[in-house]
Amino acid sequence: MHRPTMLAAAFVAVLGAAPALAQQAPQALSEAAFAAQTCNLCHGSQSYVSPTMPPIHGVDAKTLYEALIEVKTNKRPSTIMGRIARGYTDDQLKAVAEYLSRN
Repeated sequence: MHRPTMLAAAFVAVLGAAPALAQQAPQALSEAAFAAQTCNLCHGSQSYVSPTMPPIHGVDAKTLYEALIEVKTNKRPSTIMGRIARGYTDDQLKAVAEYLSRN
């Protein structure tokens, strides 16, 4: 097979596989990435950090998840975070915590 023909065949194969690969992408990760963007609005910038809005950068997933569950179940006092956390399932909060701990 000539080089241009091989490249064209490889290109067609990649294009054909793209929809299958996209369907395999975990939905939870997309939701977690989206949710993490909103978390970073208050918790990601030093200019907004206060004792009531602790930074989340560098915090491990287990600690973040436990804090989110405590806020969600009113075991940890909060202002707006309790209302936000109650909008997510425990699995979604776990995915967010895992995403934030890696990024």
